[in-house]
Amino acid sequence: MATIQSNPESSYTPAPKPEKNRTPLLAGIIGVLLIALIALGIGFLNRGTDNANLSTNLVEMEQFKAQAEKQYYESLAELEEMRGSNEELNAMIDQQKEELRLQNEKIVSLTNDNRNLGAARRELADLKSKMTGYMAQLEELQATNEQLAQDRDRLSTERDLLSNDLQVSQQTNEQLSTERASLVSEREELATKNSELSRKVNVASVIKTNNISVEGQKQRNSGRWVTRTNAKNVERLYVCFNSLDNAVARAGEEAFQLRIINPTGETMSIEAAGSGVLTTDEGEQIPYTKNVPFDFQGDAANHCAEWSTPGQEFAEGTYTVELYNKGFLVGNTSLELK
Repeated sequence: MATIQSNPESSYTPAPKPEKNRTPLLAGIIGVLLIALIALGIGFLNRGTDNANLSTNLVEMEQFKAQAEKQYYESLAELEEMRGSNEELNAMIDQQKEELRLQNEKIVSLTNDNRNLGAARRELADLKSKMTGYMAQLEELQATNEQLAQDRDRLSTERDLLSNDLQVSQQTNEQLSTERASLVSEREELATKNSELSRKVNVASVIKTNNISVEGQKQRNSGRWVTRTNAKNVERLYVCFNSLDNAVARAGEEAFQLRIINPTGETMSIEAAGSGVLTTDEGEQIPYTKNVPFDFQGDAANHCAEWSTPGQEFAEGTYTVELYNKGFLVGNTSLELK
């Protein structure tokens, strides 16, 4: 039997373990790396796309800003071109410019953020729409003002024509008034002359009288009238006179107006007995007692007339007798009754 001895200094070398297979692990790491690379590549691609989009948006925004600014200033220029001397039109232009300024400030504010490009585009479209409306309003107002100016010029021309016509009419009227005044003056002068001539003719045609007498009379039982001077015995007044010849007076029916004035100064007159009113040559109207008509043939003649009324009593005093022809006093006398 063999003896086994131990040797402390001798080393024991165990048999080597079999090595593990690292292929799957490497494959996993590679896969992870590939995935990371792919993800990183995709990220780079996406970032590149985003950068490209951002660059595009920036370009578009800059282009839009330029377009908006151009539109704004062009609109201001168009509004200024419409400015004129009309205060109402200019006030509307100033108001519209202020509204455009506010709209433009809103657009500028929106363009500070690329995300507001769409809203900024809508605001610009609204600005263009407003500008179109403003121009339509201004053109309409301008057309209206031009029409008003034409109407004003036409009315001014018509007014000048009417003024000229009025001046001509006034001159014509003044001339006619002068001529009419002259004619009126001539007519009045002729009327005065005719009146004077007529009065002269009338005066010349007046039939004068003489030998006027008046008596108080009383009728006797025989029917004969006798003279009385006592008032209580007088029944009538009897007037006689002569009319003189006149070559100017026309032949034909003539008349004298007999006026008897009683002692109290009243004209003795009774309308029913033929009394009336005459107009003197001086235009005064006076009552007369009786009308004494006669047929005038140019020669002298004698006339008599009586005045009495039933139941009349004559008072004491002086009675005045007047004779008129054509309004002229042609004779008078008086009688005193006791």
